[in-house]
Order: sequence, then structure tokens, then C-alpha cells
Amino acid sequence: MSEGTNKAKLKDTLRTLNEQWASIQNQWKDSASDSLDREAVQPATDAVRVATIAIDQLAEAISKARRDCDAG
Repeated sequence: MSEGTNKAKLKDTLRTLNEQWASIQNQWKDSASDSLDREAVQPATDAVRVATIAIDQLAEAISKARRDCDAG
């Protein structure tokens, strides 16, 4: 599986999570909901964003290594 495919899957999963969470929050508004958002949903969102940046950086490093190996 390519880096682009993995990145796309992560982004799609995050989009689905955020859409479903927004729908739930329309009906569930209390301290437990706030806690779940703060302790699980937001950290997951942040982690996926960091992971997608890392995937981009790794893909670039892999591409550079391949170019370097092909040239040498």
C-alpha cells in the first residue's frame, strides 16, 4: 500500500469521525460529552494531522533516497 493511499485512508477516517461526532454532539451536550471530546476525539484529530504530515515527510525522504540510489 502506498503512502498516498495510507494518507487518504487516514484523512477519510478522520473526516468520518468528525462528521459522526458533530452529529452526536447535536443531541448529547453534557460534561461527559465534553470530556470525551477533550480526551479522545480532539487528541485523535491532532494525531491524524501529525501522522499525515509525517507521511508526507517520509514519502519525500523515500523519494530522495531512491533518486540518490539511482544516481549513484
